[in-house]
Amino acid sequence: MSTLILLTSLSAGCRGRGFLPAPGTMNEQQANAIVHDPYPLTDIGPNDQGSRPPSYQQPLPGPVRNRMSADAMPWLGR
Repeated sequence: MSTLILLTSLSAGCRGRGFLPAPGTMNEQQANAIVHDPYPLTDIGPNDQGSRPPSYQQPLPGPVRNRMSADAMPWLGR
């Protein structure tokens, strides 16, 4: 019985896929980064120009940020 468990665990390590799905195409990853912007917003806090990378210097405007969840989940009726 222990030999069977050992053999199963060793052969399971040779799988080609992991537990997490692939991150997606470059465009999908960029869209995710825009939606989930981890950098501080300049309109709700102090403006620290050095904290954002060059390609993310202009965060999304407030009205666009406010509509993102409503447009992504229309079934919530917001």
